[in-house]
Amino acid sequence: MDIRFGDHASFHKAAAGMVGGSLLAALALHPLTPLAPYAAGFVGIAAGASFAYGKPGLRIAAAAAAIAPLFVMTVTWPMLALSSLVLALGLAIGGPKGARGVLGIAVATVTSLVAMWCAMRVVGARETQSWSGLMVSGVAGAAMGMVGVMAMVPRHLKLALDPVQTAVKALPTAMDKEVRDLCDRAVAIWDTTKERLGDTDAGKSLVRDGVLKTLEVATKSAEVKLAPGSGDDLAKRMAEMDARIAAATDDEVKAQYTSARAALDDQKRYRDQIAKGKERLVARMHNHVAALEKFQLAATGIEATRMSDAASTTVKQLAELSQDVAASGEALAEIELGVAGAPVSANN
Repeated sequence: MDIRFGDHASFHKAAAGMVGGSLLAALALHPLTPLAPYAAGFVGIAAGASFAYGKPGLRIAAAAAAIAPLFVMTVTWPMLALSSLVLALGLAIGGPKGARGVLGIAVATVTSLVAMWCAMRVVGARETQSWSGLMVSGVAGAAMGMVGVMAMVPRHLKLALDPVQTAVKALPTAMDKEVRDLCDRAVAIWDTTKERLGDTDAGKSLVRDGVLKTLEVATKSAEVKLAPGSGDDLAKRMAEMDARIAAATDDEVKAQYTSARAALDDQKRYRDQIAKGKERLVARMHNHVAALEKFQLAATGIEATRMSDAASTTVKQLAELSQDVAASGEALAEIELGVAGAPVSANN
């Protein structure tokens, strides 16, 4: 599972807007009310969210509704929690829906309460008692805005299940070194592609599916094993059996040796068939991984040429490469069936 933080630019704008807005609002409201740091924090948080994500009218209205109880009700933590919830609803406008949206509102509510607590600590700290009232209000408001930006984190976090990593964990430990190396190369291609291509890019899905096919075939190839013993041992046994057949004088004994010799022939044929199938599979995997590498290089480099005269040519080449990858994947599936269908009785 991947945890990603997206749209850094908007988050930075929100952070700058919340801290700066809270500071300026606190300085402006200080002559009007002793609650300036807290009211300013609410306004600054809403202003920063508006600066980064739009909808300023609705967000400022939510901030005003959250501030109102501070001036007409006794300040208690339940009341502050209600105000924080109202602000959180304003911050959630235009954000994620469903479970992520609910989580975002909950985080924003708690964050607003923590931000107010931090502002209270600044106002009541022994170290700030010698400061001017204007400075205390400004620093407390800025602190509230600084903490408040954490309310926007759920909007930017994305949890992504990576099927490739799941497939990697399922790879058998007993695997030919060459096949393992090909799997490592395929996974490296995916690691680069998923970072540089967007989730909606068709090329990303193509690479992911191609890498998954590589790992799937590698897993199945490890399940097909040759019978114990080497080819040299089998050849030695066959030569020994030929000698016994030639030396046999009893018809029943000769018939039994002949039957055993035929069974050894079957074993050799099965071994040759499995070995040939594995060799074909490795060759196909090499071709498939090379096609993935070529496509990945073209797909991740297309952004650099999108605005140039070569963009149309690059897009055309990318389409042709995608067909190559799809074709190599189909070929890999076919050779996979050939290996998996090889007589397993050779193990017996």
